[in-house]
Amino acid sequence: MPLSRTGIGKALLLDTPERWEATFDSESPVEQATHQTKEAFLSRMKTYASEGIALDLEDNEPGIRCVAAPIRDGSGQIIAAIIMSATNPYMLDERMKALKSVMGSTAAQISRKLGYSGKTF
Repeated sequence: MPLSRTGIGKALLLDTPERWEATFDSESPVEQATHQTKEAFLSRMKTYASEGIALDLEDNEPGIRCVAAPIRDGSGQIIAAIIMSATNPYMLDERMKALKSVMGSTAAQISRKLGYSGKTF
């Protein structure tokens, strides 16, 4: 799956803004559920990076929405991510907003077990 279209892919890219544009460009020929512009993608990634949480707003598959959070190792590097996905009727905006803190907290707990001692969510 394209990194620039999925919640988990976006979570894995949060710390590398220098890769965002090139990743989007290289994946733009890939068929996508929405026709997100590069400018919209870059803007959303800036927001996601500042929040520490990434969303898939049906960018990859019609009707599927996701909330994703990065997992960090002891050095602070993103090494994995966790994701909660559901179909659109079960993942309304209010639910996604509530899941941000749940997913961030869970990812922070896992990250701490891997030795990460930096900012928690």
